[in-house]
Order: sequence, then structure tokens, then C-alpha cells
Amino acid sequence: MTVTESAYPDTHNSDDVVIGALALGGQVRAYASRTTQLCAHAQTIHQLSPMAAVALGRLMTGVLLMADQGLKSEPDTITAIIHGDGPLQGMTVVGTGHQTVRGYCYQPVVETINKRPGKLDIAAAVGQGTLTIIKDLNLKEPYMGKVELISGEIAEDLTYYLASSEQTPTAVSLGVLVEASGVTQAGGFMVQLLPDAKPETVDYLEQRLAGFPEVTHLMQEGFSPSQILDLLLGDPHIQFYNPKPLTYACTCSRERMEKNLIALGTHELTELANDPKGINLECHFCNTHYAFAQGDVQKLLTELAT
Repeated sequence: MTVTESAYPDTHNSDDVVIGALALGGQVRAYASRTTQLCAHAQTIHQLSPMAAVALGRLMTGVLLMADQGLKSEPDTITAIIHGDGPLQGMTVVGTGHQTVRGYCYQPVVETINKRPGKLDIAAAVGQGTLTIIKDLNLKEPYMGKVELISGEIAEDLTYYLASSEQTPTAVSLGVLVEASGVTQAGGFMVQLLPDAKPETVDYLEQRLAGFPEVTHLMQEGFSPSQILDLLLGDPHIQFYNPKPLTYACTCSRERMEKNLIALGTHELTELANDPKGINLECHFCNTHYAFAQGDVQKLLTELAT
């Protein structure tokens, strides 16, 4: 459902939000988001250094944009996995059709590397490696695509993935600003050409994208996601879809952890049940700890045997 063409439906507050739009005579679809709060939350719970906070924040923002475009129902998920030879080693992020995201860095604290004063070199932290996207639409088998990282800057890598694996011409821009107090601005946009886009529309978009200000700069100036899309596309007839709130949310639970233990099988679970100290499991996505006493593990072993 669209709102009035000239309205900015996401300017009433500073909450995290994603908004979609249709523009240029229906030849272009675009999405933009503000993810400041969820990126700040991820930095806090994972105790991320600035380099890790920016890298993870960019990937979470990109996944949320892809989720809003590609997921049709709440249980659907998109998982992005980066493996790199840089000090971060990699990241895993999961976005859902319910506009939630969760993620973590394999190495949450890495030394700061600057391209220039005030500009972090995220590519150096990520290094060379691969980007894997797993899209689970609750069909028989999830779709999986894998590409080489072309820059390690995240936005360019997602752009390359969408063009090569999904054959969708796309421009992605992502930004996370970290200051002494933590993440202060985060967001991004994604613009895609629809199949009937004309060559002159392609040329027009390339001109608009060239030299377009960084997302975090525009956010500092007070631009909302819809206003960023309006500024970028320059279409007086742009049509916005209703904005959707975004949150960082983990799906872990004690029940899920019990199922993970049972999935280990009888042999390994028997070894764990012999430990009088029990075991302690930690969720990578939210750092929640789940303690299982020896009796709890023995009970699970009994259930597995029946």
C-alpha cells in the first residue's frame, strides 16, 4: 500500500525503519533504512571495537534491505556469511521477513586501520574471501549463492552478489558512523532496475549515484530514509510504501539449545553427561548463557534413548 506521492512517512521520529519506493515511471524500485539503534545495540552486546562495529553494522543493514525486498513472509530468512583472511576473520548475519536482524563478528575486537583520518579501512579488516547468501523461503530447499569478495567494503560485495547471482542490476550504499560514544548514525539504501528499465533511465541513475553524499552524512544533516531516496532519485512522482520498524532480535531459547544438544547424538551427549560440572552454552548472536547441570544433560540423554 502506497502513501501520497509527496509525503515523507518516516520523519516523525528517529526509530530504526526501512521504507520502499517505486520511481521513474515504475522502472526503479528502491529501499532505504535507518539502523542506528540496532547497530548500537549490537556493538554493546558484543563489545565490538570500532572496526568490527562498522563492518557488522554495514552487513546487518544490507541484509535488512535485501530482506525487505526479497522476503514475503515472517518466517523467511536471509543469512549472509562472510569469510575473510583479514583480522575480523568473518561475520554471520541473519535477517527475517519480520524486519529483525541478528549477527556477530568472529573476532569482535580488532585494531583500528584508517584509510585516511576519520575514515576506517573496513576492506583491510575483512580481507579477501567469500560472501555466501542463503535465502530460506520455507520451500523444499533454501537457495544459496556464493561469490568472491570484490572489495571487502560490504556494499560493493552485496552489489556484486545481486548482479552475478541474482541477475539484478543494483546499487547498494551502506554507512555506519562510530564516535567515542559508540554508533551514532547507521543506515543505507538499495536501488534496483526493473526489467523494463530504459537505457536512458540507467544513464540517469548512474549520474545521480556518482558523487552522491554518504548516507551517514545525510543522516547527520537530518535526512530520513525516504528523504534520502527522494534526493537520490529526483522524481516528483515517487511513491513510498509504508515504513516498517527494524529491530535487533535473537531467536535463541533454552528449548532450542536442548534440541542442539540432542542433535549431537548419543555418543557425544553421553560424554557430556559424565561431567559433574554440567555444561554452559552461549548464543553467538546475543551472548545469552544457558547452563545445563549434569542432571539436565542426563535427562536429555534419557529422552534421546526413548
